[in-house]
Amino acid sequence: ASEKVVHEALFGPAKLKPTLVRHQPPYRDYKLSATPLADYDQTGLSLPGALHVIHHIPVDGDYVFRVVPEGRRPNGSEPVQMAVWVDGKQVKALEVDAPSDTFSIDLFGQAREFRMHMTAGDHWLAGSILHLYDGLPPSYHGPNPSSRPEPPPRAPRAPKIPENATPEQIAKIRKNADDRLVNNKVPANRVYIHYIEVVGPYDEVTAPSEESRRKIFTCGHLDGHHTASCDRKIITDFAHRAFRRPVTEHELQPYLNLFAASRKNGASFDESIATGLEAILVSPDFLFRIEPTAAVAKATSETEPIGDVALASRLSYFLWSTMPDEELLRLAEHKTLHKPEVLEAQVQRMLKDPKSKALVENFAGQWLELRRLESVVPDRQKFPQFDEYLRMSMRQETEMFFANMVSENGNILDFIDGKYTFLNEKLADFYGIPGVKGPEFRRVDLTGTPRGGALAQASVLTVSSYATRTSPVLRGKWILENFLNAPPPPPPPNVPALDESKIGATGSIRQQMEAHRANPLCASCHSKMDPLGFGFENFNAIGEWRTQDGKFPVDASGKLPDGRSFDGPDGLKTLLRAQPEAFAECVTDKLLTYALGRGLERYDRRTVRDIAKQLAAQDYRFDSLVFDIVNSLPFQMRRGDSSNNVHHG
Repeated sequence: ASEKVVHEALFGPAKLKPTLVRHQPPYRDYKLSATPLADYDQTGLSLPGALHVIHHIPVDGDYVFRVVPEGRRPNGSEPVQMAVWVDGKQVKALEVDAPSDTFSIDLFGQAREFRMHMTAGDHWLAGSILHLYDGLPPSYHGPNPSSRPEPPPRAPRAPKIPENATPEQIAKIRKNADDRLVNNKVPANRVYIHYIEVVGPYDEVTAPSEESRRKIFTCGHLDGHHTASCDRKIITDFAHRAFRRPVTEHELQPYLNLFAASRKNGASFDESIATGLEAILVSPDFLFRIEPTAAVAKATSETEPIGDVALASRLSYFLWSTMPDEELLRLAEHKTLHKPEVLEAQVQRMLKDPKSKALVENFAGQWLELRRLESVVPDRQKFPQFDEYLRMSMRQETEMFFANMVSENGNILDFIDGKYTFLNEKLADFYGIPGVKGPEFRRVDLTGTPRGGALAQASVLTVSSYATRTSPVLRGKWILENFLNAPPPPPPPNVPALDESKIGATGSIRQQMEAHRANPLCASCHSKMDPLGFGFENFNAIGEWRTQDGKFPVDASGKLPDGRSFDGPDGLKTLLRAQPEAFAECVTDKLLTYALGRGLERYDRRTVRDIAKQLAAQDYRFDSLVFDIVNSLPFQMRRGDSSNNVHHG
């Protein structure tokens, strides 16, 4: 791995042979209305026939995108318009037409392709039919009807009537036939993306990045000329950044010797530099965060300061998930980073930096369990509206909500009931919130809606449900663990499961749970979990609002163990917000655990309580929480035992 990384930085990526990757929608459930929908996403991104995937581009270069539709269009229709999006932006519109038979146009196999330059990395790729109901024959009464001649309508087939049918049966058969003519117009307008192929790379960028070479060749070697000490400066500067601290002469010498030996064997200057850099990247000082101390403790069990250099690494890996930048290292090496005013300024700078996106993705993925959203598979029969686009939109909503908390120094209690969120048209339609058009996410006010806070976001509601139904137990357990820091004990053995066949048929999930809680072995824990979960029963297993659970009305009321009662999600969130210290202590616990990269010990608990109390006087601001953690003893101190002083980099 080190050889590949260094080679790409100095000499550019290896040339790759073009490969083909085909993406197909995971589901084949395309039940579309024959007549225009009253309100639908005009881009087509929300249609069930749209394709949404994450596609990996290995290197910068040109790639061919081949889009293949499938389905039939009524004869006399205008050509179908398809479009491709990359990272939320439409990059190409494509037109497809086909020979027609008497009644319909068969679009199968009518591929269209285009070529465009792509940058290396993961990209959201989407394909859909644009304006699905536009351009149909006038008899379909859609927008912008076709100007092409429309063939005469197909004569309806007379329904088959059994010889012994009664007059009532005959009337019913004829009515059903008439209904089919109205509701199932023939031929149907059923067109969707069959698959998208990505072929490449072509004309890929094989030259090394000028920025990478400039960062490595700090002695001005870019023009091919170098001084006698150029190799020393390059290796010294690289080791300094890789080890995240100053490097001694003794540590440098082996890498300088490797360079000299490589030159002696006939390798070029650049090739010899590569040999030294590769060795640095396999050194334990790079692979692990070995923390130098500020002073030597008197006993191995005694705590000791970690020192400014180690503090820079802890801070950087906490907020950016990567090594310190030049400014952090400079302050650390001048031994000023630990000063409270300097440290606070650096925290604020780092939270505003784009690299803080790593905190959003990694911590939110861990704390709010967003990582699990990628693997959940809701039942397609019960939830046909759940597709990859909705899954991606769910996760992006929560990540943008968290990112706004970071960038705007928000009040952390908004995770409970903040009356705003970030939506695109797909998710807004799913939530029943009007006025949001297009695939772009934007801030939306939630006043007057049942949404608000992370608990009412579809991502959290989905990961705390089963594939086929909600679970008050899972949701209650989720709240206890992630919002109240009071995880319940594991269930006792041999507890019978609920009878799934009865849920929604003979009783609501709540009624089934009431019977389950009658077991004395279960009651003590369920009395804490179940009311919290019942409060969100108005949201189904993928977070959609409902008032019925099968044939039974939803009862989202509850009573907490302390005697407080509520009705519905807003009532429960009001009770949770009324005791902010519990939530503040929980978030402090989760974020301190993440910051330290280890589980908390008994001796860390006082720090958690103290920070949570301080937050009340700081208006529960996110910046204050981060700075209190960074300024805490667990973050700035360590045990004297050297075995605790090594962290994976």
